[in-house]
Amino acid sequence: MRGLSQRALGGLVSGDKASGSVRVNRYEQQVNRADMDTAAALAKALGVPLAYLFATDDDQAELLLVFDKLSDSERSKLLGLAQQMAGGKTKK
Repeated sequence: MRGLSQRALGGLVSGDKASGSVRVNRYEQQVNRADMDTAAALAKALGVPLAYLFATDDDQAELLLVFDKLSDSERSKLLGLAQQMAGGKTKK
């Protein structure tokens, strides 16, 4: 997505490209799970909101990316529209 190799991403997250590459590969293959601090570091390195890494489908992930780029007033408008579309139902 950002044009980073596993090696480069691993280096950004762990400071060590060699072992970082193995770690990233294991996360992608779901052999290991990243803790929250590692997930936050991955999100920062990729330039995406943390929630993006936990999206359950492609549409949700895309919406999170778009939402992250909006101004506060645009976010409020979008949230209001989404609440209207959902019939005023929100989960908390």
